[in-house]
Amino acid sequence: MMENNQTPSPAPVPEVSPAAVPAPAESTAAPSPALPVIPLRELPNAPLLHKGFQNLFRLGIANIVINLLNNTFKLGDKIPALGIVLSAMSFAVSVLTLFVLWKLSAAVPRFRKAVYFNLLPLIVLPFVTLFNISSGQEWIMASDVSAILVVLIILLGLVFLFATLAAYHQLTACAEAFDGADDAMAAKWRSLCTWQVVIIGALGAFLILILLLTLSSASFFYFYNGSLTVLLLLILAIAIALGVVEIIELVYLNRSAKLFE
Repeated sequence: MMENNQTPSPAPVPEVSPAAVPAPAESTAAPSPALPVIPLRELPNAPLLHKGFQNLFRLGIANIVINLLNNTFKLGDKIPALGIVLSAMSFAVSVLTLFVLWKLSAAVPRFRKAVYFNLLPLIVLPFVTLFNISSGQEWIMASDVSAILVVLIILLGLVFLFATLAAYHQLTACAEAFDGADDAMAAKWRSLCTWQVVIIGALGAFLILILLLTLSSASFFYFYNGSLTVLLLLILAIAIALGVVEIIELVYLNRSAKLFE
């Protein structure tokens, strides 16, 4: 008999159950606590900033009162002796303001730039005062009107340029005093800075525009068709807006001083 050669069947492959993947263990570590907010009055420079903002507020009030008496009510013109006193007081307030800003630069270095841009007009002012009135009249009579207007345009442009830069650095420094400690107050100072820079720049631009129109051959058209009146009304509106911004600045100075108290 012949043996049947049967092919052996392959051994069955055992089923492998899928390995259970362990679920990631939930982290039992507690979330890191938020950094505590240090009150403004507990900051290292709080006493310096409190006193500085308070002094700036007081000097701002004094400056407004002097300007009202001297420029609005014209007491200096009515009483010459009082005019000299008011001018001396205005100069003293300006010097004291620079001194306060310089002390504040120990806490916020940007205040030092505000001092520099405010200092240059203060240095030039005595030299302008020493300019003899009679000599000035002789120079005006001997000079061409166009040359005088060009000089006025240059001087006016420089005055408003330095005033704009001084306002920008001073108000930005006030904002930097609150950075990281009171961002809402810092944002208010920066918003005020933007408005004040725009208003000062616009006021200077319109005043220079009037001088340029006077210098140009188109001045006849602007003087006699009423456009000059519109420009003057715009300048008046900008001046009023500048006064409002300065009052808001005083409010912020008073509030800042109280926050650091």
